[in-house]
Amino acid sequence: MRTLVAFLLCCIAPPLFAAPPAQHIEASFEISTKGVKIAVITEKFTRIGNHYRIESLTQPVGLLAMFKPGTLSVVSEGDVTAQGLRPQSFVYKHSQETLKNTAASFDWNQSNLMLSDRNGQRSEPLPAATQDRLSVQYQFRYIPQLRERKELTMHITNGSKIDTRHYLTHPVQMLTVPMGTLETLYLSTPPEATAWKTEIWLSVENGNFPCKIVVTEDNGDQLTQVLTALSISQ
Repeated sequence: MRTLVAFLLCCIAPPLFAAPPAQHIEASFEISTKGVKIAVITEKFTRIGNHYRIESLTQPVGLLAMFKPGTLSVVSEGDVTAQGLRPQSFVYKHSQETLKNTAASFDWNQSNLMLSDRNGQRSEPLPAATQDRLSVQYQFRYIPQLRERKELTMHITNGSKIDTRHYLTHPVQMLTVPMGTLETLYLSTPPEATAWKTEIWLSVENGNFPCKIVVTEDNGDQLTQVLTALSISQ
């Protein structure tokens, strides 16, 4: 079974960017499955000079909070370059289920990625432009002319491995979320043999910031992350 929460809970230069550079972003999300809210996420992106830091905290609610009360803290730090975010470190930390904790250290000079999880540490080749599970959500605002592209390929690490995601871009859609009705750019992974699929809606007016993400498992179960509040300062 593919790990959904790892994906969800776990994205300056001139006008090459899809959106003006942001110094501070605060966002809140709700996570639900089968129409039931199970968690809330609060995130903060801060840029000082050419350095960025993203902090994300996931807290369970409802029945999930009763059976699994632990929180999930995710932190991504790195540099802001002409191509967007370049992570230097990534930490994925459960307060209770510590065996799920992971981390990644990026050595761009040596093209080396150090991964750390329950199986220990190991080194992997670092593909160009690799993002982590958190930074990828903020990287979309730095991709130039995203609307004109037919497809997009991204390398993403969760601290335990590197995945290569291929997305197809679709015509702009209007999407209603708790914040209101937004003009969105819709991305989806190509069809597979099973029901597995990732769908992302990016808010065009908010610099291609993800306002909805749906991950469908092989068996058809879905996990949905929806933006509930957003503040961007430049």
